[in-house]
Amino acid sequence: MYLVLVLDISRTAGTGGLRFNWKEDTGWAYARLGVGPSIATPTQPLASLHRVLPAPADVADVAEHLVRSGRTPTGEYGAEWDRAAHVRATIDRFRATVTKPGGLWTGAR
Repeated sequence: MYLVLVLDISRTAGTGGLRFNWKEDTGWAYARLGVGPSIATPTQPLASLHRVLPAPADVADVAEHLVRSGRTPTGEYGAEWDRAAHVRATIDRFRATVTKPGGLWTGAR
C-alpha cells in the first residue's frame, strides 16, 4: 500500500512544490518538485518521523514545517499512532480479499 500527496508551488515556501509519499514498509518520505511534478529531487525519508505509522498530528506538524520553511524540523516525532494496529489489520484484510482466487488483484506489492 502507498499514498502520495502533492502540494503545488502555490502551497509551499520556496521555488517549487512538494511530494509526500507513504509506503507501508518504509513510512513517510518527501521530494521537492520543480516547475513540473516530473522534475523532482530524489525522495528523502522524513527522518524526524521514526515510525511507519506515526500519529497523524505528527505527520501534519512535520509537513507544515517543511511546507512553510522549506526545511525538515529538527525535532523528533517518534510516537506510533494509537490506531496503527487497526490500520495494519485493515490492510491485511484488504489484501486477503483482493488476492484470493477470483479477487481483484493478484500481483505482488
